[in-house]
Amino acid sequence: MTSHSLMIAGIAVLAAGTFLMRVAGYRLGSRLNFSPATQTMLSDSATTLLLAVAATSALFEGQHFAGYARLIGVGAALFLAWRKAPLIVIIIAAAAVTALMRWLGIH
Repeated sequence: MTSHSLMIAGIAVLAAGTFLMRVAGYRLGSRLNFSPATQTMLSDSATTLLLAVAATSALFEGQHFAGYARLIGVGAALFLAWRKAPLIVIIIAAAAVTALMRWLGIH
């Protein structure tokens, strides 16, 4: 199997698995009754997982530290998100701060 074929097969398997998980969640969601504590835990675990992925992406590029410029840009985005700025403002400001830091020589 060539590299392209293997990659396409992997994408197809992941797409099918994602689709089946979504269908199962839709079908089982109305049949399962969770306690309020379990519902809170499931909601918090999804948030924690997304935060972990975001932190990993913000701090690392591959297996190496992404640099202080990206860290400062993410910090600016977090500050603006905390201040409830519009999403487009947060994205543009984070990119601008990161670009400015790199232009100043902070990598």
